[in-house]
Amino acid sequence: MLWPLLPVLAGAACWGGTNEWIAADYTPFLNGKPWPRFPIVGYVEGPSNVWVHPSAPKRFPTVTEIHDPDSDFTTVVIKFPDGRRFKTYNEFVLGPYLSAVYCGDFNGDGRLDFVAVKPGSGCGLAAEYCTGVFAFSHESDYSFTRITTMGLGPHDLVVDPRTKTFRLMHTAFRQGESTDGRTHSFWVHGFYKWDSLRFQRDEDIRAIWVQYLNRPNHEATKLLTERLKAKAWAKDSEAEAPIDW
Repeated sequence: MLWPLLPVLAGAACWGGTNEWIAADYTPFLNGKPWPRFPIVGYVEGPSNVWVHPSAPKRFPTVTEIHDPDSDFTTVVIKFPDGRRFKTYNEFVLGPYLSAVYCGDFNGDGRLDFVAVKPGSGCGLAAEYCTGVFAFSHESDYSFTRITTMGLGPHDLVVDPRTKTFRLMHTAFRQGESTDGRTHSFWVHGFYKWDSLRFQRDEDIRAIWVQYLNRPNHEATKLLTERLKAKAWAKDSEAEAPIDW
């Protein structure tokens, strides 16, 4: 069954090169330590952009992205060892290519879920946009959703320490006037949870703003009031797609 899809905005990726680690250097810390990562398995790339489980490739599903001739889109395909296939459309950005694949029980139902990271064609300040295609198990099928974010790696798939459940740390970039009267650049990290239908903002975890300093920085900024944060966020939000569609 192909689940209904909502529109997606293609972006640029930040994976496999220096930029990913620069972006990672701006992820916020929790109580002085890196945010706890959600338990996942990183797939490895095989021939023809087919991603497989690193230790048991024949026992677990494969993930790939393909392109049919004369079409203006690509298709992300999850294929199980028993022959079952689940698929969703994706934007044809840089061709049929994935830069990372992870699996884990994100929705807590005891079955594997997946996220496939697709690079794009743009570049930015210390990070680049990418598209993350999530496949959440839903009874005997899979429900797909896609997001754009500034890079997507293991440091963005985290655990809520209160509930011990999965959260997506979504990263955006903003510039805004600060309390020192100057304009500064910030990474904005918001936390989202899956509610069986879509990603929803976790209102119990405030977005964390980390100043871009051209060096590693993990501390929440003290240069912004709530009013200034709202003003900086609204300034560019019309041009940026939300987390869910």
